Amino acid sequence: MKIVKIVCRFSVTAFLLLLAVGVQAQTSDVYYQAGLKLYSSQDYSRALQYFGAAIKLDPQNAAAYQGRGNCYYAKADYADALQDYRQVQQLRPSPEINQFIDRIQAKMGGASSPDMMAGGNSSAGDYQGLFEKGKLDFQSKQYTAAAKDFETALQKNHTDYNLFYYLGLTYKFLGDLKNATLALGLANQIKSTPQLSSYVKSNRLKLSQDDRDWVDQQLSAAAGGKEINLHTRPANATDYALRLEGGVAFPNLTDFTAEANNGTTFALAQNGSASYNASEPNMAAYLGFEPVVNLAQDIELGFVVAVMPVGTFSEQYSQGGTTTTNSYEITAYELGLNLRWLIGEGPVKFFIAAGPLLAPISINYSNVVNDVPINGNFTSWAFGGQVQLGVDFHVLGNISFGPLVTLQAVSANNFSGDLIDNANNLDINATLYTLPNGQWPSIKPIPSSQTPPSGASPTNVDLSGIVPGIHLSMFF
Repeated sequence: MKIVKIVCRFSVTAFLLLLAVGVQAQTSDVYYQAGLKLYSSQDYSRALQYFGAAIKLDPQNAAAYQGRGNCYYAKADYADALQDYRQVQQLRPSPEINQFIDRIQAKMGGASSPDMMAGGNSSAGDYQGLFEKGKLDFQSKQYTAAAKDFETALQKNHTDYNLFYYLGLTYKFLGDLKNATLALGLANQIKSTPQLSSYVKSNRLKLSQDDRDWVDQQLSAAAGGKEINLHTRPANATDYALRLEGGVAFPNLTDFTAEANNGTTFALAQNGSASYNASEPNMAAYLGFEPVVNLAQDIELGFVVAVMPVGTFSEQYSQGGTTTTNSYEITAYELGLNLRWLIGEGPVKFFIAAGPLLAPISINYSNVVNDVPINGNFTSWAFGGQVQLGVDFHVLGNISFGPLVTLQAVSANNFSGDLIDNANNLDINATLYTLPNGQWPSIKPIPSSQTPPSGASPTNVDLSGIVPGIHLSMFF
């Protein structure tokens, strides 16, 4: 009987304790929500009381600490705000809270945590200046500059948890997940927390197997006492890249369109005794190769080498026992400079680029009458330029890709070259002209020794227009 009474008392006590905990948690949340409404209405003094009551009932309520810290901050009580934000960082760590703590410390005169001064291979002042500069760049979202600051600081101090932590976040924002995982893993070796350990594991699973093995080897070496220096590239080094571009152009072959129209009209005028057909290219592939040098942060200069196989304009005219076939195979090459300005931070950036172009264009001409050929190769040079708009997606630290749209202005005429007539044993210099007044053939090679017909003009090839495409860049 005595045992039964003890069991009953214990059960009742346990039930009351569980009930009290549930009521306490619920009441803490009620106080927090009330404080949140008062904070929204800018009644900071009363909001402080409710947030304080929530914390008293539940000392693990990170949201209530943050709410009270916000009230202190709004009242310019930075010392109390700092104390509450530090409590939030212990309960629920995040980069945002870290940044806010740094901002408050700056307002209070730049006080830094003791472990930020630990260790170092040179004077603490030099290291601290680099670290603080990196944090300012990080807070301004200038992640490329922040990475260089932190990497230089790393040469002076490789034992600071905060340095590896910030460096890891910086790499993450730059899209370099491999080095981000390593830096955060090193921070976790110095001062491990459940949240950071989980975050490192999550990032590690997103890596390829080769990158995962590399990170594991580096962390294992660091755990064995080997110093690991993280550098995406040597300090103050110039970045180089190879860029590939592919796209589709839409050439404006006005003279060749007129040739096809004139041929059709000429055949119809023969009262059914003649036939005519033509094929005209209306789009062309664009294949580009571009060595790139990084002149400054977010400014790149590329040397453009591209080819545009425009295609072949062909036509065939038949009348009686005579068949005439003409073909004009057009190929363009582009050489130029391309200055690119990247806009934004992180793994996704927009860019605008522009530069001059020099484009040699060739027309391989063939005229065949009843299987007797006359051939010629005519070339001309076009001077123009291009403007590009696009997006960079950095999938890895040294690879980026994305869509782009190019607006180019490239047009050439005065195509001249050798005309070879094997049947008559002729090899003469000639120029392609477009004849006026609907004549056919309207595009004809005129020997240099002859005067072009009245109204004739040099044949024109215009490759100006919009070229949508994609790019792939590989940095080293």
